[in-house]
Amino acid sequence: MNLIEELGLALGLASLAGVNLYLTVLLTGALVRFDWIKLADSYQNLEVLGHPMVLAVAGVLFVLEFFADKIPWVDSLWDSVHTVIRPVGGTLLGLQALGEIQPWMAVIAGLLAGGAALTTHSAKASTRLLINHSPEPFSNVAMSFTEDIAVAGGAFLVLMKPAIALGVFSVIIVVIWMIFPRIWRVIRTSLWFIWNKLRMPGVRRALGQPVDLPRALDGAQLTLLAAQASMSEAEITWAVPCVTGKCKGVRGLKSNHTAMLVARDTGDTAYLAVACGLRDLLVEIPLAAALVEVESRFLSENMSIETDGKTILLRFPRGQSDVVETVAMRLREKAAPVIPAANPVAEAPVEESVAPVPAL
Repeated sequence: MNLIEELGLALGLASLAGVNLYLTVLLTGALVRFDWIKLADSYQNLEVLGHPMVLAVAGVLFVLEFFADKIPWVDSLWDSVHTVIRPVGGTLLGLQALGEIQPWMAVIAGLLAGGAALTTHSAKASTRLLINHSPEPFSNVAMSFTEDIAVAGGAFLVLMKPAIALGVFSVIIVVIWMIFPRIWRVIRTSLWFIWNKLRMPGVRRALGQPVDLPRALDGAQLTLLAAQASMSEAEITWAVPCVTGKCKGVRGLKSNHTAMLVARDTGDTAYLAVACGLRDLLVEIPLAAALVEVESRFLSENMSIETDGKTILLRFPRGQSDVVETVAMRLREKAAPVIPAANPVAEAPVEESVAPVPAL
């Protein structure tokens, strides 16, 4: 086996291990043990995977993962446990595929294999966190079967055409790293919502009376408001932290960014100060004819604002329904301000006319 094939075998197995470690070991071991693929000498270093004990342990663990991976939120818990297991397993598989190499090369190969496994694992875990926000379980089952089929196909590709597998998995890793900021935002915001869900009872109660809204902003947010909205700190009525959801019609506004919904004491415009990494974004939200709706989901309280051809979805931690309802009330007040009624002109009472009774 030449170097290109060895690298393809190592990178492919490590990447597949990041998605489903036990299925990768089980399929590879079975193919090697039963000689279902006739590439005898090329896979001598992987003969250990065909040992009966290795196949038995991998088979039992795969059965456990097969069922756990199809239950909403159980799959994410399973992924969190395997955040260390899959990269370590991918590293061991990659080194086993390379066989006897120099120590310094083994260190580099281990780092690359572990990085590849961690990359694919992160992509899978973040995708599952995103899918788990939907209330139905069918998407989890469909995604799990898709991953199993992809791992099985990838294993055959790696063992039959390792040179082609090197190019395929290299492209996959590069693409994942290109979208890794979005993956990281999904993981970060989901963990934040889960943490707040665990800390709070999450019972959504009807709002009895409005609550006092916070108005604390950091220096960067105050600078952004002053520069782009000419707003001073004294003009801020309230400022509530949130996370952006899927928005339409707003250029540059993406999901899973931390933000601050800000209202000023005058005017009918709210502002959304969004932390976008290197460059913060300030979005003006006209409220003159806005439609504000609140929806309670499993992990979050969602607020949608439809105005001026735009749809802005904001997500708040579950358990803050009183804050969210108060914010929605304040926004609706600006959307449809209450106009005090003028003093009505007193009108003279109208006497009822009574028909005369005819004389008998």
